[in-house]
Amino acid sequence: MTFIRLPFDFLTRKLAMDIKTQIETLLSAFWDKRAQDIIDDPLSTDELGAPLDSISAVDAFVGIDKLVQRKLPVELIIRHGGYDSKDQFVSDITDKVLRHLKQAPK
Repeated sequence: MTFIRLPFDFLTRKLAMDIKTQIETLLSAFWDKRAQDIIDDPLSTDELGAPLDSISAVDAFVGIDKLVQRKLPVELIIRHGGYDSKDQFVSDITDKVLRHLKQAPK
């Protein structure tokens, strides 16, 4: 059996891509579930503000913290004022989480 030795940088980038995809998938599912819950709740007033306020966005970090195996500083990652779209929510949080992980490795 022949083993191929991959450069460390390649492996690091591959792991980062996997984490990025997992974070994006988690955030996308969080947004979709919340949107469905709002549609199903006739008493919901969420349409009065941003589609996802910053306080509600914090709930997504339960899954992200488990995924990255550490407690992230949500006060530095969550956008104050909330998110106007699913794309904004997913891309903004994913970018900030990855930046934090790179700056503050375990």
